[in-house]
Amino acid sequence: MTPSVEPPLRLKGNAYARPGYFTTDVAKGVTRTPSGQRVCTLPSEFLLGFRDALIYECGKAYRKVMKAAGKKWGTQFAARFDKELNALYQTRVRELPAALVHTCLADSFSANGYGRLEIDMALCDFGVLVVDLHDSMMPSLVREADRPVDLLAAGLLGAVFSHLSGETLDAVQTECPALGADRSRFIIARSDAITAAEEFIDATEAMPSHDAILDRVRQAVA
Repeated sequence: MTPSVEPPLRLKGNAYARPGYFTTDVAKGVTRTPSGQRVCTLPSEFLLGFRDALIYECGKAYRKVMKAAGKKWGTQFAARFDKELNALYQTRVRELPAALVHTCLADSFSANGYGRLEIDMALCDFGVLVVDLHDSMMPSLVREADRPVDLLAAGLLGAVFSHLSGETLDAVQTECPALGADRSRFIIARSDAITAAEEFIDATEAMPSHDAILDRVRQAVA
């Protein structure tokens, strides 16, 4: 993505809010986006059942499995997002201004029911992004936990920002409503830095603070 100063392209409104973005053929029972991507509604009962089944089958390893599933999902989501922006702006997503891409990404998250996305680029020059996701689905279902529960979203965000940047990035959740926060917070950085942060979290009995995890990530990317 190009720097957001004096962008050559203007935002064309919220493409995801226009009437008919999701079209449903009731006779066929099929819903699609303008790009032809088929989508379906997954109720909260499915997500809870999916999580419970992974815990039963995988034990403590379920966290890695759920995040891996989120990465697979994120790879496909990023490809669709790229295709939609290319059709709208006639420009590859990595050549668009960062501010425009981030606005469109937040609009897409909201339209798909993933939550309200906020991206903090204050540490971008150090190779770190901080992302907040308000009203994410999984924390609304798992009310209490000793570790963050938005593993699907962490995998999704890591894959999406890897696609947007052309680099191998990953995400770790540092704050979660299931732990008393008012939103899900993630740090996105190089994969090795995120691995170091996850090892730090796993080695502590109580969940470390966001600032403590951020310090570990910044040390790893330095």
